Amino acid sequence: MTESSRIPLNERLFRTEAIILHRMDYGEADRIIVVFTPARGKLRIIAKGARKPLSKTGPHLEFFHRSSLLLAKGRDLDVVSDATTLDPHEGLRTSLEAFGHASHIAEILNRLTEDRQENPRAYRLLSDSLHLLSDNVDPWMITRHFEWALLSALGYRPEIYRCVNCGNDLQAETNAWSSQQGGVLCPACRGGADAARPMSLSAQKIVRLLDREGLAAVARIAIPEAVRDEIELIFADYLRQQTERDLQSLRVLRSLDLPPERSH
Repeated sequence: MTESSRIPLNERLFRTEAIILHRMDYGEADRIIVVFTPARGKLRIIAKGARKPLSKTGPHLEFFHRSSLLLAKGRDLDVVSDATTLDPHEGLRTSLEAFGHASHIAEILNRLTEDRQENPRAYRLLSDSLHLLSDNVDPWMITRHFEWALLSALGYRPEIYRCVNCGNDLQAETNAWSSQQGGVLCPACRGGADAARPMSLSAQKIVRLLDREGLAAVARIAIPEAVRDEIELIFADYLRQQTERDLQSLRVLRSLDLPPERSH
């Protein structure tokens, strides 16, 4: 994947590939949009007239579109001069479950990254995850992989092989998860961590497999619903600790009580 923004068209214009993370209406017809790019990281831009029915740029700035943008540098916000859709991720429009998980991963990336910090690894992860969600691959698998891989890419990876308190290797038994301490505690150290929760051996095995071998290895396993719920709860608690706020997207999705949509 290439990033042409390194070659300026002139002193004010540059072109970049971007994925739409978030947007908000501004004024009578404009939109302020948060995008993530390969070489410039997260950008906040303004699309003037994007809400007008005949807007040429508006249709290319929908949620989760991967688009090619021509931007003009502005004082506070860069301005969209032209836009072309590269991948609309149409599958996200036909599955509320997939769209909800896409909203969740976009919210995480938005919360954990600062503006204008280059991270091509995070961009590839986002692009690949949205593509898989659009193709109706198991949303739970894609989202847990995204969460873990992004935390690792940004330097927030929890400790899952040694006790975060005493440093001893963790044994094959029920241990404890502590988001405050940044990982797993052995039974001997759990007593000093009031907020620690039990972590089953099955959950530990799945998370370690995800860490060592990635999405493809975990996707081959039939994970019981109880273990899925346990891992999702642990990851959500850790993300809440890192972002210092509740993440809303999956909470809204879960409140709808949709039947799971899975494809392996």
